[in-house]
Amino acid sequence: MKSPITLFLWILLTILLSACGGKDHDKTQAERAGIGAIAQAAGATPFVAQLSHTLHDFSHLDSVHYTIAARPGTHSRPVSVTYDRAWLGRRAAWDGPSERIAFPVFGLYANHRNELTLTTRFRDGSLHQSTLAVVTGAYTGPATLYATPEVRTARGAASPGFDYMLVKNGITMPVILDSDGQMRWAGAAVANSFSSLFGDDAFYLGDQAAPLLHRVDVDGSVRSSRLDDPRFTNFHHELARGKSGFLAELDAEVGGVRLIESILAEIDLSGRVLKEWDLGQIFRAAMRAGGDNPDNFVRDGVDWFHMNSAIYDAQDNTLLISSRENFVVKLDYDTGAIRWLLGDTGKHWYVNYPSLRALALRVTEGKAPIGQHSLSVAPNGELILFNNGLASFNQPAGAPAGQNRSYSTPSRYAIDDKARTAREVWTWDANRELLSDICSSTYEGAPGQYLVAYSSLAARTKARLVALDGAGQVAFDYAYPSEVCNTVFIAQPFRLDGLRLR
Repeated sequence: MKSPITLFLWILLTILLSACGGKDHDKTQAERAGIGAIAQAAGATPFVAQLSHTLHDFSHLDSVHYTIAARPGTHSRPVSVTYDRAWLGRRAAWDGPSERIAFPVFGLYANHRNELTLTTRFRDGSLHQSTLAVVTGAYTGPATLYATPEVRTARGAASPGFDYMLVKNGITMPVILDSDGQMRWAGAAVANSFSSLFGDDAFYLGDQAAPLLHRVDVDGSVRSSRLDDPRFTNFHHELARGKSGFLAELDAEVGGVRLIESILAEIDLSGRVLKEWDLGQIFRAAMRAGGDNPDNFVRDGVDWFHMNSAIYDAQDNTLLISSRENFVVKLDYDTGAIRWLLGDTGKHWYVNYPSLRALALRVTEGKAPIGQHSLSVAPNGELILFNNGLASFNQPAGAPAGQNRSYSTPSRYAIDDKARTAREVWTWDANRELLSDICSSTYEGAPGQYLVAYSSLAARTKARLVALDGAGQVAFDYAYPSEVCNTVFIAQPFRLDGLRLR
């Protein structure tokens, strides 16, 4: 039995411990997180900084969000990025023994005092917010030409329908520009980003010289995976989202014979091939079934097809593929069956092969695609592309190569699968003054507002990025020196003003 004094002390201690525990229990997870001063270090380029701070318990963390204030006098919306806890966990951002979390901030202006707001959210809904300044130096890497565009039309207060652009190029990793023409991200390695995209968590680049898929973190670090099929030798042209992976345009070697730009494969993040469409086999089968001999159309070892764009359309479970030499072809995703062909009817495929002529759509309004690039599908199902206007390079001797136009345009088509017709429902010809005969792109940002990349103007010495609406009103126009289409292969609207990494 406790003495009265011992009992009194025991009761007092219990009350004190209870009170302490109660006070701690009443605190939010943000209050208990122990977030202190934020340390910062320079990243691989001035567009990236590495931040870190104390964090007592990673299990309570929901996300980390930051915004970068817009530069005075600019109109692009501020960079706004959220890192999910899962993304931070995969990259081992939290160090348990030191109770410290580290993460990159990207999208900074170079040579500028960047004002940041950092918001840490916890699972109970509580927040911790900090403000800090990150001072960056000038950018001096391989993409310096993007820092000094020729401003033909500056962006004003009116929105062009997007605030950031992802520029795929032959100089370096993808470059992010804002709609004011300012550089906001560039990497420090991998010298070609023709075959690239931004996934849910990082940039992904297909190697132009090897069967390698490179994963490039937003901090610029690179990790590579090799394709698991030894037939494939390299990536070329575009990389796009597929039904369950990435659509990769690949070269291959089979039995000592090169299959050039005529194979599409769906791959996962590790380089495993999930599904494959060999356009040579597909067209041989269709032409034979239609009573034609395909030997002078499908020619292994020759760039007879020249695939330069391939996308998945979830609206009807199909693939849309651009053959620069011939047409746009629509395939059934599951079977590979040809649904239709759309292109210049003055070419070899239409003139000489009834089996292919029977698959052609009839253009009832406007002009057919010629030498087209950069396919996309609008929410209403209409097909958008860049209509280059250049005839075929690699038709057999004596076969018709089709028309050559003196100008290029963005084009949009309404397609009636049942009636087998196509109408060019929107285009912009810039008074027929602009010819970009290869590469180039057209993508819709907000409905009726477009980003058009002219990759190879002025005899392939200049590139231009033009934002315009359906009425042809130009929101901005930036020009850059180029060599062939190295400066701009493709430019796509990009969400750096609400990006979430998962």
